[in-house]
Amino acid sequence: MTIASDSGQGSPTLVLMHFFGSSHHEWQEVIEDLETDIRVVTLDMPGFGAASDVAGFDGVSMTRHVIEHIEAAALTDVVLVGHSFSGRIAMTVAAEQPEWLRALVLIAPSPPGPQPVSDEEQRFQLNFDFSEAQAREFIDGACQVALDPARYQQAVEDAITANPTAWRAWPSETYAEDWRERVGQLSLPAWVLVGDGDPSLPPAVQRESVMPHLSNGALEIYPGYGHLLPMEMPETLAERLNAIAAQTAAARV
Repeated sequence: MTIASDSGQGSPTLVLMHFFGSSHHEWQEVIEDLETDIRVVTLDMPGFGAASDVAGFDGVSMTRHVIEHIEAAALTDVVLVGHSFSGRIAMTVAAEQPEWLRALVLIAPSPPGPQPVSDEEQRFQLNFDFSEAQAREFIDGACQVALDPARYQQAVEDAITANPTAWRAWPSETYAEDWRERVGQLSLPAWVLVGDGDPSLPPAVQRESVMPHLSNGALEIYPGYGHLLPMEMPETLAERLNAIAAQTAAARV
C-alpha cells in the first residue's frame, strides 16, 4: 500500500513524503506530536517502504504517483510536505495546479534543476551494497545530532530494504533532470525548512536554486541540524507543521 498511514481528522490534510532511501517511518515521531484535528497521511515513493515494488523512478512517474494516490484517496485541502528528493516532487506536483493543493512545506528539498552532488557522494550511492555498515554510513553522514535509537535502526533498515533499481535511478539519472522551466514560479504559500549543517542541500542551495521558484515562499534555517530534520528535531518540526496547518485552515475561512 503506497499510502502507508492515515490518522487524525479535520482540515487541512498533511501529506508527508520521505527522503531518498527512507520511508514513511521517518515521520513517526513527528506524527505523535501533531494536533488530532489535522488529518495526516504518509505516502511512500516508488521503490521505498510500502511502495518498494512500485515502478517509475523518474520525475514524471513520481509526480503522477503522488497525484494519483492523493486523488484516489479523495484528499482535499492538502498541504504537501516533501523531504529532500520528494521535495522536488512536491514542486512538480504543484506545477500541475491540482485543485486540492493549498500549500507546500519543503524540508531540505532537492531543487527543480539538476541537483548539485559531489563525485564522492554520487559514487557512494551508485555503489551502495545494502549492507548494514553502508546503511549506517549513509544515515550518519546526513545527521548533525544523534537520533533516537529506535528511529535510527528503522532508518538503517529502510535503506537496506530499498529497491536497488529505485536507489540507483536517482544518482544515475534523476539527479540530472531539469524541471526548472516546468515548475516556473509557484504562487501558493510555501515554506522551506533546512538545517544550517545540512551536508547535501544546505541553505545556500535553497536560496540559489529553490527560493526563486517560490514567489510566496519563506526560508527557515534551523541551527545545529543536518539533513534529516523529521528525525533530528521531531518535536520542533511537529510544532511548526501544527502552526502551518492552522494558518492554512484560517486562510480557507
